[in-house]
Amino acid sequence: MGEEDQRLLDNTSYEAVEFGGEIKVSKSTDKGIDSSSINVNWKWWFELAFYTVLNLSGFEAAILLSRIYYDKGGNSKWLMASIQTAGFPFLIPFIFFSKTHPNSSSSSSSSDPPPYSFLLLALVSTLLGLLLAATNVFYSLALEYLPASTYTLLNSSQLAFTALFSFLLNAQSFTPYIINAVILLTISPMLLIFSPDTTSTSEVASNKDEYMLGVLFTIAASACPALLLSLAQLVFEKIIKRETMKDTLILTVLQCFVATVVTLVGLFASGEWKGLRREMEDYKQGVLAYNLDLFFTAVACQAYFLSSFTLTFKVSSLFSNVVMRLATPLTPLLSMLFLHEEMSGLKVMSLLLSVWGFASYIYQQYIDDLEATSKCTVKISDL
Repeated sequence: MGEEDQRLLDNTSYEAVEFGGEIKVSKSTDKGIDSSSINVNWKWWFELAFYTVLNLSGFEAAILLSRIYYDKGGNSKWLMASIQTAGFPFLIPFIFFSKTHPNSSSSSSSSDPPPYSFLLLALVSTLLGLLLAATNVFYSLALEYLPASTYTLLNSSQLAFTALFSFLLNAQSFTPYIINAVILLTISPMLLIFSPDTTSTSEVASNKDEYMLGVLFTIAASACPALLLSLAQLVFEKIIKRETMKDTLILTVLQCFVATVVTLVGLFASGEWKGLRREMEDYKQGVLAYNLDLFFTAVACQAYFLSSFTLTFKVSSLFSNVVMRLATPLTPLLSMLFLHEEMSGLKVMSLLLSVWGFASYIYQQYIDDLEATSKCTVKISDL
């Protein structure tokens, strides 16, 4: 596990945290350790569950609302790219109500890392923001050519990219189960690449060339966020050096601000802004529905970004991407129910391979959990 082992076995002030399990050891005045107790940190587990649900909800809502935007008459790629990050002002008030320190215990204050340089964080956030802007553009282009269900299945390859970047940047080790997951999640999209399903009336790709463009844009939209989350984990470990919601909010807002500026420049430089009024007036469901779609897309994307970075600092970038893969079986079902897209046999086969790969990785997480618990127990017994 590497980084996770070190993190789990760090029991400064007789406190260790292992995937949400808070291990507390008390001391007596004359006989060393008087007692030890293992208390499950239910608050941590509740937060993890909350951000997991928030991540899935934001991801699903953003995918479906973006697809609706294109289906009902929207065609501005730069507008959709900017909307994905333009909702960052919603997060700013929460910065002022968030804690600066991970906990309020006086014993931990002496071991807090020194304040990081905000200028350095701003420079790093600019780089990450540019990468986020590229992700948004690729995402918008992909959804223009592909239906939501096909996009999500192809986007499963993001886990393979994350495993690679986590190995190179975050010292993530490969195990047979992780390798199995990477292989399966790479093969499953290939089924759609070589045999595109264009029989559905809801398919956006009218010919094979457009379909292949959508596939290429989706692969790019998968690689960019994988690199983004791995770099974000590196920023938390090397620059911020602490894990608080306030730091997560600041990092998210800075990245989204940069990405919004870049995509707005693209919107005006491309001249797409000139046709926005006509696009809004010609929207099939009306002006109000047009604005509501964009508004809730912005909100959903912020929920997705914030929860992704929170899961990254709470566990790892790889875990954050695994959570996103939970959406893979859900999106085709929701697309069939709400967007009337068809579930072909090819999509079902690809879906099953994706679920198999996800289950393989989850089992590896379970094994890592058991090993970390065992090591923490041995560490405490030696005190």
